[in-house]
Amino acid sequence: MEDEKHLPLAPRDLLVLAVLGEGPLHGYGIIKAVEVRSQAGVLLDPANLYRVLRRMSRLGWIRQTSDSGANVPAGTAGVSAGKSGVSAEKLREGTKTDSRRRTYEVTPHGKALLGAELARLERLLEHARPALADGPTPPWHRERDPR
Repeated sequence: MEDEKHLPLAPRDLLVLAVLGEGPLHGYGIIKAVEVRSQAGVLLDPANLYRVLRRMSRLGWIRQTSDSGANVPAGTAGVSAGKSGVSAEKLREGTKTDSRRRTYEVTPHGKALLGAELARLERLLEHARPALADGPTPPWHRERDPR
């Protein structure tokens, strides 16, 4: 895949693609869904998010939907991840329409990139997990013979 030059993805990019992979969202919905998904570990401010969205759009990973009015989560003001238990699905429910908002969705190209990054991370974890398992010490960690 030619996009492997974009791997590894920054956590912010990975999470934006992941939440959009579940369905279209507008900017505020993306901010809140990433906050919830990361348990407040990745916080996006609007200026940073829109720079990321413009770059991802330019690269063909996401696109603005043709929806004339974006879905705006009702009652999500002040939602705090981790405390509220609000999921990305909840952010899509109970929405109203606001024509000023832009809704974004992941493209097939973006889904493929997300899949490649998740596969890369899974391979990395497979190699790292044995360090936590009880068992013999690998040869590269054994002390050298002092002779």
